[in-house]
Amino acid sequence: MRTIATRHLLILLHGLILALLLVGLIERTGSLYLIDMCIYLLALVITHLVLLKVAPQELALPSWPRLSIRHFIIAVLLFQIVLLPVYWAALGNVPLWTALHEADDLRIVTIRREAGDGVPMWLNYAGHLQIKALAPMALLLAWTADRRLFWSLAVCAGVFAVSLLAKSFVITLFIPLWFALLIKRNWKPLLTLTGIFLALTVTLSWAANPQKFRSIDATPTGQPSVSIPEDEGVREHGLLGDAFLGVGKRLVLMPGHTVAAWFQHIPSDIPFAEGAAVRPLAVVLGQPYQDLSESIYALEYPEMAEKNVPGTMGTASFMYGYANFGRWGLLGSGVITALMLTVARLCFGPRWRWALVLSVFPLLSLTGGALPTVLLTHGWALALLLFLIIRPDHEPAA
Repeated sequence: MRTIATRHLLILLHGLILALLLVGLIERTGSLYLIDMCIYLLALVITHLVLLKVAPQELALPSWPRLSIRHFIIAVLLFQIVLLPVYWAALGNVPLWTALHEADDLRIVTIRREAGDGVPMWLNYAGHLQIKALAPMALLLAWTADRRLFWSLAVCAGVFAVSLLAKSFVITLFIPLWFALLIKRNWKPLLTLTGIFLALTVTLSWAANPQKFRSIDATPTGQPSVSIPEDEGVREHGLLGDAFLGVGKRLVLMPGHTVAAWFQHIPSDIPFAEGAAVRPLAVVLGQPYQDLSESIYALEYPEMAEKNVPGTMGTASFMYGYANFGRWGLLGSGVITALMLTVARLCFGPRWRWALVLSVFPLLSLTGGALPTVLLTHGWALALLLFLIIRPDHEPAA
């Protein structure tokens, strides 16, 4: 069992996430694109098995001084304290506070989008790396090393994440710790953390959908006053039901729906990009970058496009290979993903628990973004580097 966890954990985890993705794909398109999925999976598995034969089991690391865990946590905390006012000042507002005073739900969509697009690119990247790599690892380490530092960082990072109006950001901060507690079967803090996730999800759903709390007068002529919710969904499910159903759909069905949408619109409506759909590849090939996520969004939501409400529909990493080169791109994506999973396996070596807690979020992110985006913007490369530099002696959440 230990050998399976060490040698095959990451590809098994990736396969499990792909199986969940198939639920949404089949629900929307049936078996129409299962052959395409098999092309990717076969390339992934065959490359993985070949690499197991030729690659070492662990990186041979030189002996260098380890980064102090306490110093790392303090540095991340100080960075978060500085980042908060700098980010809000660059935006000119606090998105959550602004949204709470806004009644127009379309305007709130714009506020949420501008939370990332409304700051300089370097600051946007800093925010993403803090939420998706630095703070999650520091919180995980602080849980064992220093609880006072843990709570200080948890509050500061949590306030920053909530302020940006993205429900996923709050959960992202604690994904490594949540899985570490699950592995350790530490049920009390695990359930407490889950409750916090649910409470913040409902709160941010309320802030992003104010129409759910507004009522309209539905009093028939000459009858006693009657008010009903402005949003019909409240009548059916209520605020809590809408929030949980929305998150559930996003987790279970939406990844597969986005894959289906890309298959359906490429190449029938949008031609293959021939390398321009992935920014680093477009630079190498000397082509102008094409953001196909915006084009797919406009095709999927024409009513929003007509209202000039911008948006994107990202998709699973292997679909960017398909968008570039069709089925050959799916084949290449399988090979490249297997190579990346092997690199991650070598970084963690036999420490499969660390591999699990630090790789869950990046592997989930592969269902909604290209591999270069997951490595850089979502912080997978940084998380691997930090693990190699810190090399903690204890197991996660021990």
